[in-house]
Amino acid sequence: VEGGADVAGRFHRAGLVDRYVIYVAPALLGGEDGRAVMAGCGVPTMNDVWRGTVVHLERLGGDIRIDVTLSRETE
Repeated sequence: VEGGADVAGRFHRAGLVDRYVIYVAPALLGGEDGRAVMAGCGVPTMNDVWRGTVVHLERLGGDIRIDVTLSRETE
């Protein structure tokens, strides 16, 4: 599924994701009106964050593709 923060957050919360494909570019965005990767998936502490397992890294020009699957301890 490809979509914005709301779609990604809904699928994540419903447990319907088995793999994430994340693209990272050497660019920084910010500001109070910046968009989150996933809407509604905030956690109160770092101990509560979702953790995945990196299964593939690939450099694409100046960007990086990261494939992440669910970690066993998060299932």
